[in-house]
Amino acid sequence: MQARPLLFGICPSRARHAEAGVAVWAGDGCAGRAPGVKISVVIPAYNAAHFLPRCLASVFSQTLQPEEVIVVDDGSTDDTAAVATRLGARVVGRTNGGLSAARNTGVRSSAGDWVALLDADDLWAPEKLRSQAERVHSQTVLVYTGIRIFDDEGVRQTCLATDPVCARKMLRYRNPITPSSVIARRDALCEDGGFREDIRACEDWEMWVRLQRMGKFEAVREALTDYYVYPASMSADPKRMLDALEQIIDTTLVADLKGAGRWMWSRRIRAVQLYSAALIARDNGLKGETGYMLQSLAGWPSPFWEPRRFAGLAVSMRNQFRRGKRVK
Repeated sequence: MQARPLLFGICPSRARHAEAGVAVWAGDGCAGRAPGVKISVVIPAYNAAHFLPRCLASVFSQTLQPEEVIVVDDGSTDDTAAVATRLGARVVGRTNGGLSAARNTGVRSSAGDWVALLDADDLWAPEKLRSQAERVHSQTVLVYTGIRIFDDEGVRQTCLATDPVCARKMLRYRNPITPSSVIARRDALCEDGGFREDIRACEDWEMWVRLQRMGKFEAVREALTDYYVYPASMSADPKRMLDALEQIIDTTLVADLKGAGRWMWSRRIRAVQLYSAALIARDNGLKGETGYMLQSLAGWPSPFWEPRRFAGLAVSMRNQFRRGKRVK
């Protein structure tokens, strides 16, 4: 795996200033604002002081300058608020309420017509916002980009954006859209109470399903968002994901279906997400990889539905066998 700098293509002067703790929001000549699409950046942050310099440096290096950058300090116990303020962001503080609550606070506090979501540990390429703004038309409600998945060693994988027509179909059973890659209409995000605050995962997936009923999705195919993965991240917790899934299947994912179709899709969705849970367990060295794979196939055993699950089970069994030999 080839290592790479964590600051993704940002303007060098902003990178130096961010690393030195100097405010970089205005006046160093790297960005310009285009008329027509007014974007507020919303960054929920909990104990994220160590991530914010590189994250904000990538925001302040955008070739399309946002109207504002809001960091929502979700009851942090470190220097998150001080670091964000020093680097030029507007800080909105609140008691700790979780990711959905922090996003909702930021969206409601924003002034732009569009909101760009960004997690504090992720990054953007400099042309990200401008490329998305160019895709906006009167019926657009959401624009997303491809992503690069990276860890402390470098880039793991590059994923080009799924075609919007395919993405809307996939939202029935999986989420192909990463939150940090999204800009969405502010009024649409606020409708029906915003992100659901009663769930601790899959809240973005649930929101995208609702948004697709309000307008069109557009995509920038290129990977302009860097998505950071590490063992302590929420995305590395398969149990949290599966628990949240149970809270959104009936209320959102199959809410428009009845009878046999509802039963069939519920089982298919669980099968896909159990497979995803097995991959998360595998990637993070967690227990339960083989069990999740077996539950996935038991729940929907058809070889014509996500057939890679069968190859995945073979790999899981091999891994379990090797671990057993090492223990002996």
